[in-house]
Parts: sequence; structure tokens; C-alpha cells
Amino acid sequence: MVKFTLSSNSFLDDYVLNCEFSTICKISNGAYKFWKNIVAASYQDSRTIFLHKKSIPIKYQYALKSCTNLDGFVLASAFCSFTGVASSHLVASNGSNLHDILEIKMVDKFKFVNLKKLYDDLGLAYSTYIYIEKCKYFSPTPFEKRIKITDTLCLGYY
Repeated sequence: MVKFTLSSNSFLDDYVLNCEFSTICKISNGAYKFWKNIVAASYQDSRTIFLHKKSIPIKYQYALKSCTNLDGFVLASAFCSFTGVASSHLVASNGSNLHDILEIKMVDKFKFVNLKKLYDDLGLAYSTYIYIEKCKYFSPTPFEKRIKITDTLCLGYY
């Protein structure tokens, strides 16, 4: 078994959520630990496990069709860590305008944000580092690149 930590801006294009996969296959959440050549990953400071689709044993390949497509998505906690935004902005009842801009998906009890779509919507390269904060805290325009995304929030990038 190979297990590694994903960076906060790593898309989950080739992965499935282990708990969803395990439920579909009717196996234990920890079964992957005993499989040969399995590739498992998680984000830093997260216990949520993702399995690489191509490393899943042939016996269980049928379940991949039933798993939620996570292409372009990152775990919400990773998104918050990467952009510096508070997790409260990802809750609909909070009234944050940022929630309306982002594509947010729930799988089981886990929340995901489509980071790839955000990059595409803003016309930024996927290698660009971004951060979100109130516009009033940004330096004047020539010193800091930013895009106004809501009435009060701006996205800085470099």
C-alpha cells in the first residue's frame, strides 16, 4: 500500500471517496489497507481517505461507476486551508455571497468545493496560488493582483 498526503490544491480527478466506495462494495472502511498495490491519499490534517481509481483491485472495479465523480473538486477543509477563507463561507445559511459563486457538493457527510471550476471561471491557470479576503485589506492594484468576486470579497493571486 502506498499512502501519501495531497496538497491543498490537488484536484480529486482520479480518486474516489473511500467511505462511499466501501459502502457500495459492502466492505469495511479499512479493507484497502490489506490490498496489494493500492494507492491511498488524504489531505494534510484530514482523516478522510481517497483511493486512486486505477489502483483498486479488479474485483471491485464495478463499484467505480456508482461512486460520485470528484473531478475538479477538493475537500472543503483543503479549500479553506488553500485560500485562507473561513469555513463559515461554505455554509448556505450563513448568507455569504461566496457560497453562491462556488460549486459545492456533499457526498455522505463530506463537503467538496469545485476548485477547478473556480479557476476556469476566473480564467486563471491551475498552478496559480489564490487567497480570498476582504477587499479593503488588499494593497493598491499595481502591487497586488486581485479579482473582485463579491461585494466585499476579493481573490488575490500570484
